Amino acid sequence: MTRALTTDSKPRDKKFSAEMLEIVRVLNSQKHKAAILYLIPENENPKRELMQLLREMSYKGYLCFLCKPSDSGGIETLEEKLILVNQGFSLIPVIKSLSAIVLSTQNIHPDWAEVLHHKLLWFHIDMDTPNDISEDISKQANLISYFPSTSIMEKFSSNSKGLCLKEGQENQANVALIEARIKSLPLGWLPYANLNLLGKVAVMTATFLDFCGEYFYNGGAERYLLDLAEICTELNNQLIVFQYGDYSWMRRFKNIDIVSLSRRGIRAEGWILKCARDFNQVFYEQVQGRTALNIYSAFFEAWPLAAAPNIGISHGVSWDNPYNDYENAVEYWLMNQRYIDGAKACEDLVSVDTNTANWLQTVDFDLGQKTKLIPNYVNLSVFKPAEDYLEKGDKTVILYPRQLYSARGLYMVLEILDDILEQYPEVEFHFVGRGGEQDINQVIEKQKKWSERVRHYPLSMEEMPRAYQAADISLIPSVHSEGTSLSCLEAMASGNAVIATRIGGLSDLIINNYNGFLIDPRPEELKQAIMNLLDNPEQLNLFKRRNLEVALAFSQDLWRKRWLLLLKNKINEIPANKITNSRTVEIKLLSNPVDYGKLGELIITLLANGDLVYVRSSEVPEPELSFARIQWLAPETPLFAPCDLTIEW
Repeated sequence: MTRALTTDSKPRDKKFSAEMLEIVRVLNSQKHKAAILYLIPENENPKRELMQLLREMSYKGYLCFLCKPSDSGGIETLEEKLILVNQGFSLIPVIKSLSAIVLSTQNIHPDWAEVLHHKLLWFHIDMDTPNDISEDISKQANLISYFPSTSIMEKFSSNSKGLCLKEGQENQANVALIEARIKSLPLGWLPYANLNLLGKVAVMTATFLDFCGEYFYNGGAERYLLDLAEICTELNNQLIVFQYGDYSWMRRFKNIDIVSLSRRGIRAEGWILKCARDFNQVFYEQVQGRTALNIYSAFFEAWPLAAAPNIGISHGVSWDNPYNDYENAVEYWLMNQRYIDGAKACEDLVSVDTNTANWLQTVDFDLGQKTKLIPNYVNLSVFKPAEDYLEKGDKTVILYPRQLYSARGLYMVLEILDDILEQYPEVEFHFVGRGGEQDINQVIEKQKKWSERVRHYPLSMEEMPRAYQAADISLIPSVHSEGTSLSCLEAMASGNAVIATRIGGLSDLIINNYNGFLIDPRPEELKQAIMNLLDNPEQLNLFKRRNLEVALAFSQDLWRKRWLLLLKNKINEIPANKITNSRTVEIKLLSNPVDYGKLGELIITLLANGDLVYVRSSEVPEPELSFARIQWLAPETPLFAPCDLTIEW
């Protein structure tokens, strides 16, 4: 986080009104193929021929909203899937993070045009359409329908977007024509691809994957969510993760859907306040009234709007960074306001350490009181010591089991590494973690100098136990932004001696001189602590044995029980479908040109089945054609698991 957090002065956004929540209820209760919004012009009545068409489309499974520009509120159910919204603009916040078919007979109102980012615009011409209709509408529209008797039909009959309908009582035939045209347009697939969030637990976080959805960070917060997803499944609720992104992508990772909150014009721009506000707004509009529970990970993502019901999680104080330097109390408040207001917006707060709870209580006593301490955890059946973990071998392995970057103390380790290796020829340093190119290059430079005595090998989560079992000492030298480190707990459970800094929640895990060394975050202290253990093998083994005892208090079973109790009390009893793992389907486009009409029929059938559909093509269209459950991929775009079904087209 940087001081750019203070640069946004936009007024606070408003929560959904009662009328908006009623619209959400309608969307939840009506199973439908796609939503159609008929925008009725001011001082006009709905067109009779369009009402007939929409009634027929509602019979075929479309949820049709008639949107009037009236100031008076109220929602009327004309038929099962035909809904009149008297104050049509109240639909905008509800529908703008979804995709819909928008039907208009005039130039689309700017309020609709600017905020409905993933719409298919259907423009209908009739006898009342003026001859001087704006050219803009024909450029904006994706589908232009008309009847043969329409006076200005010649203006659009040669337009590739034009669709001539049948006159008379031919509504079924006309609906078939309209459906066929929509299915032949890749943009037309989007309204069928919206997510069904009923009964799901939605998580908002900044990063689980990177902003392009192609790289898994594999940090503690990500692993935490994977384990939390298993608890949700036990309660018959699926967990779905929403995060910052550069475009509207969706990926599946270990049966968890990861969804970018990016909409056209809203994308990740670094850690600035405007970015945080924009994504918070999109998440709120996506989930409010639709989900069983919303979890903010970290809790300050709940600023300024928190969807209900909700829980905020603190994975540790992350604002104790190098920018934490203030001239006065006003500057302090401006920089920390998001954290304080985000905490206040959460109904319940979960902290993995005492550090966050104590910090909040110094700011607001009530915040400290509503914070629940659920410390981080370790799976004791997976992370356990080697049988000979107390026996001295030919070499002593010092393990750095973390992401390679400055906040985790990488450069503090690199600074003292040469001195340790020169004085202790039996020592090896193993760096097990991923990092940026610049950080990894620093480790590579040490490898060049020390050959096999410095190693770097990133491992998957499943492979990490063997790294700990091969180590004697684990270093957890965090400089800032730390909670109760999963790496620290895993090292303890594996029978390693641990040297940790006093940062964040590490003091909840290490009692200095009892089960490890708890040091100030300075290179000379790290060097001295390592030398003390290397020179005193009895103390090294004492720390190893005691860490096995301390780790018992942080077992994953205890963590699961605490979270199960909390979730049972928080999850809304929204009727949810029985959990079924929808398929991932990959369609590889081999032919050129593509018959989009036939392809669209297949894709919309898959989307109606609830599938997540990847279309892999050598010519990937614009990013806005990827949305929710329909995703276009380049040939080299990675996926995180094999698809359930692959179709070559």
